[in-house]
Amino acid sequence: MHALFQKSRYDAILIWGHGMKYFHNILEDIRGNENFKIVKIEKYKPKNIKKFVKAMYSFDYAPYWHLKAKTKYLLQTEKEVCFIFIQNKDPQEDYLDEGSFRHKESLTLKKFKEYLRDKYNPYENGKRTHHHVVHATDSEEQTQKMLYFLGYTQGVAIFQKIHSVVSLPYYLNDYNLFHFLQIDVQNLYAKIVDGESWDNSFTKIVPLQETPHYLGLCKDMDLYEEYIEKFLGGALQEDYSVQRYETLVENFNYLQEPYANSFILVERVDDKYIILDGLHRASCYIMQGKKEIKVCHIFKRTL
Repeated sequence: MHALFQKSRYDAILIWGHGMKYFHNILEDIRGNENFKIVKIEKYKPKNIKKFVKAMYSFDYAPYWHLKAKTKYLLQTEKEVCFIFIQNKDPQEDYLDEGSFRHKESLTLKKFKEYLRDKYNPYENGKRTHHHVVHATDSEEQTQKMLYFLGYTQGVAIFQKIHSVVSLPYYLNDYNLFHFLQIDVQNLYAKIVDGESWDNSFTKIVPLQETPHYLGLCKDMDLYEEYIEKFLGGALQEDYSVQRYETLVENFNYLQEPYANSFILVERVDDKYIILDGLHRASCYIMQGKKEIKVCHIFKRTL
C-alpha cells in the first residue's frame, strides 16, 4: 500500500448505543490524537434502530445485505447514539480491498477506529468481539451523507467557510454584517441551556456573571463540569471540557496573536449584548478585572 497525498478532510465517528457509556472516554481519546480536531458533537435518538442502522450502512462501500448479519447485534442496543465530526488533519488515504469492495479509506482513521474497538468492544473468553462500539467513515463523501441525514443540507461545507476579518464559527456563517464596539462588561449577557436532560432542554438569557462558565471560574469548576456533562451533544455541540477551559484560563490574552481576530461575537437586543460566541473567553476576561471590552456586533443583511 502507498498512502496518497491528501489534504485534511472531515470525518465522522459514530458511537453506537452500547458504546455511549464510554462517551466521555472516547472524546478524550479523540482529543489526545494529534491528527484529529473535534468540530461538532451531536447526540441522536433513533425512533427505529433497524431503519437507522440500515441508513448508516447504506453509506458504506459494501451493500447492506453483505453487512446485515454483521450488524444484527446493533438491533438490541440502546436507542441513543452520538455523531462526532472531526477534522482529519492527516488522512493518509489509500485504496483497500479488491473488486467491487475496493474503496478509498483514511489509514489514520482506520487505525484509530481499531484502537477504540480494542479498548471498548465487549470481550468474550479474553477475545474482542465484533460488537463494535464505534463506526467511522471511510471517505468524506460518507461524512457528507451523515450530515445530510441530520438535516445539514450544506454538508461538510458548513465547516469550510473562512472569514478573514473576524473568526466566525460554522454555526454563525450566515451572519454577514458586523461592526466593533467598546462596551461595559456589565452589559454582556449569554444564552445558557437549562432543562432535565440533553434531549429535553431550553435556552434562557442571563447576565454573564450568572453563567456556569463564569461561576466555574470564580466559585467551583464542578458547576461548569456538571453543565457540560448534562448537555454536551444536545444543545452544546462544540468540544467543551474542563481541561480545555482550564488551559484557556492559564494562557488567556484577549485578541493577541495568533487569535488577533477572535473577537467575542454578540447580537444586540434592546440594551443587552448577548454573546453568540466567546462565552468562555468573556468569562476569563472579566475574571482579569477588566471593566470594558471590545466586541464584534454581528447581524444579518435584510432585504
